[in-house]
Parts: sequence; structure tokens; C-alpha cells
Amino acid sequence: MITFPIAPVVASRARVTRWSTYFPKRYTQFRKEFRELLEKYKAEPTDGLLYVKLDFYVQLPKTMSKKKKEEKEGKHCDNNADLDNYVKATLDSLEGKYYNNDKQIVMIRARKYWSDTGHIEFKMEEICP
Repeated sequence: MITFPIAPVVASRARVTRWSTYFPKRYTQFRKEFRELLEKYKAEPTDGLLYVKLDFYVQLPKTMSKKKKEEKEGKHCDNNADLDNYVKATLDSLEGKYYNNDKQIVMIRARKYWSDTGHIEFKMEEICP
């Protein structure tokens, strides 16, 4: 299991204007920071079929009361963000570093929890070489 010390962010849809197409700043910043972080990790992309496990530790909001934070710490995250959007943002960022294409992923187990510090835990198992 690899722990990436970066707060998870949900993938956003591309915004289309008359002049261009772009992604929201928060998502773009997450992708940039994650790519920079991944440079510190040694990995060789695989070509096999994969089973991926992801645990998202979503940072508790700063506006939440101390009592409520203590109550929610470590429990399953019940925020409004969809789990599949956390998965997409992370898998898109890992592509090219741990696997060549995300179509290699044939099984996913993902969970999200509340945490005092946001981070992502990642584990990958090759199903077929």
C-alpha cells in the first residue's frame, strides 16, 4: 500500500466557452501537484490487467466544530462528492506512472473516510501478466 500525502479532489467536467475548453482551477491544481508528487516515487508502468484499491481520506472542513470533527474522524465520509469522481481524478493522475492506460483496470475497490489530514492510499495488484 502506498500513501500519497495529498488531499483528494473530485474530477470535474471540462468547462466549454466560446473561445476554449478548460478544467476548473482546483482540479487542474490537484493534477499538477499530484504529478509533481509522483516524481518522488519509483515505479515502472505495467501492461497487465489490474485490480486497484483506493482509500480516500477526505480532510474535515475547517468550519466544522471541534466536537463534530472528533465524532467524524476515521468514519466513512458522507460529504456530497461522489466516490467515482475521486476515483477518476486519482486514476487519471496515476496513468503513465503505474500503468500505461486506465483501461487495464478491470476491478476497483474504493472507500472514502473523514480524516484530519487528507491523503490517498493506493494498492495495485496485477491479475494477468
